[in-house]
Amino acid sequence: MKKLLLFLLLSNFAFSQYSISTAERSALVSIYNSTNGEKWSQSWDLSKDPQNWYGIKIKNHSVTEINLRGNALAGIFPATLATFANLEVLDLSNNNLSGEVSPSIGSLSKLISLSINDNQLTGDPSSSIGSLASLTELFIGHNLFVINNIDGFLQNFSHLKSLDIASLNLTAVPQKISTFNDLESLDLSDNQLKTGFENLSTLSNLKEFSLAGNQLETLPAELGNLSQLTTLNLSRNSLATNYETPLNNLTNLEWLSLENNLLENIPNNIGRFTKLIHLNLGRNLISSNLSGLVDLKNLEQLFLNHNLLKDNFPVELLQLPKLQMLSLTGNQLSGAIPTTIPALTFVDNNKYSLEDIKNFLDTKPKFTDFTYSPQRYDEPVSVSAVLGENVTLKQSLSGTDYQFTWFKNLDEKQAGSADNYYINNIKVEDFTDYTCEAYFAKNYPDYFLEISFFREPIIINSTLATAELSKNLSIYPNPTADILFVRAINEKIESISIFDMSGKVIFTDSGNSKDRVNVRAFPSGAYLILIKTTAGNKTFKFIKK
Repeated sequence: MKKLLLFLLLSNFAFSQYSISTAERSALVSIYNSTNGEKWSQSWDLSKDPQNWYGIKIKNHSVTEINLRGNALAGIFPATLATFANLEVLDLSNNNLSGEVSPSIGSLSKLISLSINDNQLTGDPSSSIGSLASLTELFIGHNLFVINNIDGFLQNFSHLKSLDIASLNLTAVPQKISTFNDLESLDLSDNQLKTGFENLSTLSNLKEFSLAGNQLETLPAELGNLSQLTTLNLSRNSLATNYETPLNNLTNLEWLSLENNLLENIPNNIGRFTKLIHLNLGRNLISSNLSGLVDLKNLEQLFLNHNLLKDNFPVELLQLPKLQMLSLTGNQLSGAIPTTIPALTFVDNNKYSLEDIKNFLDTKPKFTDFTYSPQRYDEPVSVSAVLGENVTLKQSLSGTDYQFTWFKNLDEKQAGSADNYYINNIKVEDFTDYTCEAYFAKNYPDYFLEISFFREPIIINSTLATAELSKNLSIYPNPTADILFVRAINEKIESISIFDMSGKVIFTDSGNSKDRVNVRAFPSGAYLILIKTTAGNKTFKFIKK
């Protein structure tokens, strides 16, 4: 009896000091110390009760939720999780955790949601988390896992409603997925899927689906069976033509991304998706014919950034009655800007002049948030020069209202502030890319106008090429994130080769389509492109963003 009273007294003392047991508090402190807690985005004050700590939820004196998503945790995966017997939610995603998943997690029988995606975790987590049969949410994608038997791993979970197995080097959709009848969210992004799409056909309750980053050239027909989808991410693939049909039945879509593909036109069936609120067509090759978008009467957000739209503002987009945000960044638009543009509009990195911008700002509606700097001007130019001689790089803007700054290799600031740039006694390292920033800032009665204009790159090439080529041979845009275009006037391109800076050939094309190169899959960095024409060979340097 005395021992029982002593135990109750000690227990009451523990809970009178903290809202949870000393053991659970110690386990939380261990997580804090092992993951660099002092440098977390939202740190803990260890002098306070755990109920006041960021991301911790407590019920009946037990921790039921640990949510430290995106909180700058760094270190190995926590090894003290078994202490939290009543834990229901564990979210350690979007951090910098490394090592293998601790086996201690396997004892959390009440866990229903596990999010460890977007870390640097390694190994095969099957044995550590395979016993968590109560999970309804499992997010493990974008780690460094190697799961030897993905179907064997997934068979441990029969209640899943949300599943993230992105970036697991999968080449086929796992067969086990076809049995997840309650699945509402599925992320298969950043794999190399080629087969197994028939396993998607039974997912009649699926509402959110991502196939981003799978380099798909066409869409699987089984996608058409997912008629309840409201969110679909098809970005970062290689879709160009003959992909629309599987989308025909997806009339419940509210969020659709086709960003970073090879689309030259608006999808022919886009008007079917009348429930769309968000549409991302950025980073494609679309140049015109936007009229198909006018049927999207519920559209609120539209991304057309980094396409090939030219000349006048696409006024047909102003017929979208609910459009609140429009991104046209990184096109080639110029001329008058309508005063009826959406409340949040991005037109930076186009070819609008100072007069175009000022005329709009003079009449701009009060509540319009308008992003317009920087803009681009002139055209890309290739200049031939002789080693040891002088060269002058020119641009078209002038006047005392501008402050001029020249850049070498597109980002190395050069001395001087003249409108044109002079290089005396040109050296080998000078054969590269240059651009000029023309900065303008001035107070007007109703606003302050500040804008930078960046000249399209000038490339200095040595005349020591195998033959003197036309100055009308050029590449653009430079830098580029996806497509590098080659322009040749009065010269026929015979072949294109791309080298890394060590001299290794990483791309060769001697086929018919030599006016553009898709460099999307290249790692970021500097490259050399060798263009063979009927007049000889020419080498340019370009930057892959």
